[in-house]
Amino acid sequence: MLLFDENISPVLVDFLAKCGAPTKLQHLRKLGWSGKPDADWIPRAIENGWVIVTADRNDATRGFAVAQLKALGVRMVWLGPFWDHLGRWEKAKWLVNHVEPIADATMLAEASTVLLFNQIGPPRSI
Repeated sequence: MLLFDENISPVLVDFLAKCGAPTKLQHLRKLGWSGKPDADWIPRAIENGWVIVTADRNDATRGFAVAQLKALGVRMVWLGPFWDHLGRWEKAKWLVNHVEPIADATMLAEASTVLLFNQIGPPRSI
């Protein structure tokens, strides 16, 4: 179960879900958590078993340092800095090609796991 943060298009998440992604996909907006501080929705997402997918790698904007996220028991995927430089079409193509590897990598991930996915290559544990 992948939960996408606001920095990833909800239209893209809906598209992937409708195309038969290998796991349940959801966007923050669909849960009514859009615009809420990360400190409010991240603990709720963890409690509900979601793996959070985000391009927000900045501790200051996210409100949690990696150690704090791990202490909460998060399972999270960060999209690397490449994501910030892709156009909408390139983001769509990348996610279509990588939603299955993301789902596979996180399906067996233990709590307190943060994985960084770069444009190419295997994910790296943070």
